[in-house]
Amino acid sequence: MATVITSTALSPADDAGSAIGYAASAGSACLQQAGLSPADVDVLINVGVYRDSNISEPSVAALIQKRIGINLDYLHDIDRQAAFSFDLMNGACGVLNAVQAGGSLLAAGSARRVLVVSADTHPSMDPTRAGTAEFPYASTGAALLLERSDDARGFGRVHHRSLPGSHGVNGYISLNEAGSEGRNTIAVDRDGGVLERMLDLAIDSVHGALAAEYGTDAAAAGAALDRTLLITSQPSPDFASRLAKRLGLATDAAVTVEGVKGDPHTSALAYGFRQAQDAGRLAGHDRLLFLAVGAGLSSAASLYDLTGDAEGAAR
Repeated sequence: MATVITSTALSPADDAGSAIGYAASAGSACLQQAGLSPADVDVLINVGVYRDSNISEPSVAALIQKRIGINLDYLHDIDRQAAFSFDLMNGACGVLNAVQAGGSLLAAGSARRVLVVSADTHPSMDPTRAGTAEFPYASTGAALLLERSDDARGFGRVHHRSLPGSHGVNGYISLNEAGSEGRNTIAVDRDGGVLERMLDLAIDSVHGALAAEYGTDAAAAGAALDRTLLITSQPSPDFASRLAKRLGLATDAAVTVEGVKGDPHTSALAYGFRQAQDAGRLAGHDRLLFLAVGAGLSSAASLYDLTGDAEGAAR
């Protein structure tokens, strides 16, 4: 048994520009598509980083839980079912950290369903200020519903990597410069050459994951990734295709998110998965390789078995 994605939903930018609104909208749509109600969710994990008015307290996950209406008054509900929510922030890698944490809760039987939501927005909540040179992240959100499978389909182990040196990307508020506009201000700095460092880390992360899962060396990475679709973070529009090329794969072996202004950031993997699913691109593949690279620099990678065929992983 493994952790599987049983529903997904995206929340494109709108005039409200609210990350809480994006996450709640995507979460509600995700449950509706699965034929479930908010009461069917046991745990909600929010992995969004850039939020409305730079709010830090209370937990943004709790605000999203309230907006969706997940078991708010369980003492008076017939089933008396409680729900737990928390924030888990690790930039673009956060969604795979949530898969790891949510998968542990599902495996232990502490939860039947885990809803992972992600959303980012410029703190001014002005969507026109997102996806720009000053704030490269998109104003959008997404949701994934995680459950346990009855077979071998689903996520494998989540593998982590990091690079020494500078963080590469820094998001912060300069209080001296922001003055009274602190709630509407954010600065995002990217080191020169950071995208090349991210690509290097991504390659190392893929090789590490393949070595751990199949015992393959770097020279055999191309063959090991046969019938595998790459779903990656999107720090630049051509990141996925450049990664595929560096791995010796065809350009269309990796999914590039379309129709989003800027880096989808914490929602990139959900966007890539859902758009690939809608376009019929999952067919003909035995596996997905979810790979995220973010500030730190750090990475997370996990293979996702689409077939439940244990022998398929070795083909």
